[in-house]
Amino acid sequence: MSKHHSLLQSFGALLVLDADSRRIQAISSNVAVMLGVSAPEEGRFPMLSSVLGKRLSQRVRYELQGQQRLPGPLTFKCPTRSNRFQLHAYRAGAHVLVEIEPLNTLGKQRLLGTVNERLMRLAEATHQEELLDYLVMAVQELTGHDRVSVCHFDSDWHGLIVAESLSASSVKPSGELPLGRLPALLGQRFPAKDFPIALRRAYERHPVRLIQDVAATCEDLQPRDVAVDVSACFLRAPAPERQLYLQRLGVRGALSVAMQGDAGLWGLLYCHSATAHPVTPPVRDAVRTLVQMATQRLLLLRARQEARYLQRVQDSLVLSSNNRLKPQNPYQLFTQHADTWQSLFRAHGVALWVKGSVYQSGNTPKPEAISQFVTRIEKAHIHSGPWCTQETTKEPLTSSLGMLEHSGVLAIPLPTSPTQRSWLIFFRPEQVETLYWAMQPSSSPLHPLMLSPSAAWCEEVTGKSEAWQRVERLAAMDLGEDLTLAISAYEISTLNMHLERERKALADANQRLEQLAHFDPLTQVWNRYRIEQAIDAQLVAAQRYGAAFALLLFDVDHFKQINDTLGHSVGDDVLVSLARLVENSLRGCDHLGRWGGEEFVVLATHSNMEAAEGLAERLRSLVATLYVNGLDQPMTVSIGVAVWQHGDSCKTLIARADTAMYQAKRNGRNRVEIAAKSAP
Repeated sequence: MSKHHSLLQSFGALLVLDADSRRIQAISSNVAVMLGVSAPEEGRFPMLSSVLGKRLSQRVRYELQGQQRLPGPLTFKCPTRSNRFQLHAYRAGAHVLVEIEPLNTLGKQRLLGTVNERLMRLAEATHQEELLDYLVMAVQELTGHDRVSVCHFDSDWHGLIVAESLSASSVKPSGELPLGRLPALLGQRFPAKDFPIALRRAYERHPVRLIQDVAATCEDLQPRDVAVDVSACFLRAPAPERQLYLQRLGVRGALSVAMQGDAGLWGLLYCHSATAHPVTPPVRDAVRTLVQMATQRLLLLRARQEARYLQRVQDSLVLSSNNRLKPQNPYQLFTQHADTWQSLFRAHGVALWVKGSVYQSGNTPKPEAISQFVTRIEKAHIHSGPWCTQETTKEPLTSSLGMLEHSGVLAIPLPTSPTQRSWLIFFRPEQVETLYWAMQPSSSPLHPLMLSPSAAWCEEVTGKSEAWQRVERLAAMDLGEDLTLAISAYEISTLNMHLERERKALADANQRLEQLAHFDPLTQVWNRYRIEQAIDAQLVAAQRYGAAFALLLFDVDHFKQINDTLGHSVGDDVLVSLARLVENSLRGCDHLGRWGGEEFVVLATHSNMEAAEGLAERLRSLVATLYVNGLDQPMTVSIGVAVWQHGDSCKTLIARADTAMYQAKRNGRNRVEIAAKSAP
């Protein structure tokens, strides 16, 4: 164990107890001064009760029985002083660690009221910028730090300061920076090496980190020969390299809080001061609550934005009722919809490759380059998901194809034929971007070259397009499935007209069309179009005969994380296994359909509220037992249940089930929520 692991910050004290939480085995060097107790004689430490009192010691011992840590902090008044303290206790190997901090007199009711007011304001924010700007302002008012910033991580773990609040005394009226104050960093970036993986994992385990005074003398454990791991201790001193890093940034007091997204660390909230800066435990708790609320609100706003975008793509789908009756050939489809597709996917060109024919719109490569690209990607990209790149000149599949005007490519496979897929391909131009770095990315993490805001290090990024966002890739898959059906429908229509005598071939083709039109190609359960038909039929029966029925809308919890960390093949296996398990557990009169992505719908006929809720709970429990090869964590689903009521349409039923499902996610996932009745 390195020496600095046993060093502690001096704003709190640490007691190291035996496993039974009775006898003190080591103490931080400031315990005697902080608690007003006599320093122990050499090698002789008292019982815990002689320091904390018998009643508090018994409570700590009782609440730690069989537990890893206390369920919450305890407050107490020191027997030898009138000061109040806060106590945390938890197990670390063969020891119990007790962290003690002074509790300054604080108006708790006033703090609670202030936090509640801030939480309401955060919950009312309608845009990310508004949300984050209010968050940093609220935290800055609570803590009084010189600078409060939100740093968001991109896919390469570079940090970008997206929101910031500076104290009123941080900037002079002339715009100059006062001596000993911190500069503004809004819009500037920090390189990924400033956030090593060990640091990111530490934030996942301990989301709040306080360094009250980076220059303060650290406390040590006495006796020093006691082998105890304090790496999980809130009072632990910063590592020397982090200490040096903060000092070179001009930061002396720091508080940081992790912002956890659906797929891991979204960013960090930083509170920095140029001078030592204490933050009391109640204020730290308040800051963490504000950050958690802001993060959840941020994810909700992003989900709503993505849903609106996906709906726009759904509205543009080509397989309308008209096209089902009079299928169009690929050229007609492409000519009619190419401009809309380019606008939706922010592309400057789009191409459709079908059986050797290339249809193009906008700015695209030459037909022979597109055909060569299709030949390569057909061999290299075997799974059913989209393929994309931002840098065609560095991507092996495209680097030799002369696509210099097209830095970004998004290709969607269309399984229109058993032997050769068709491809829908979008192209984006180069997007020259100027990045402003708060320090030179090439400088060492131990010796960062910090620059003033006016002299931020600029980097011009060339040769790359705008990134293809996750929601765009999902929307492209929806469009690809719809286009596959439309092209297949045209092929079947052509066969019906010209191959009447080829009955066997016609029967096979019709069967293929039936499969494509009614069944999801991956899971082999009903697709969205077919389950909608069944819901509409059930609505007619309900209106006419009063036959009750219910819809169960559910999706896989943390499915994006499964795809991102384990790959699309494991993600596909999860969906296939889930669909098979659920379908085999339903009654013969119930139906399962894939609604899109990781979402599924169960149509439960002849079911009232009690029966539907029972079915949902049974499915939720059943899914938790499912084992998928390559997936080492349990699989769970969040289920929303909506029971038919008079006046319902397919759209309102699905909307109520969808609202209930997202309520299940907000309430912790792996649960069932019943949709509220709509107003009459």
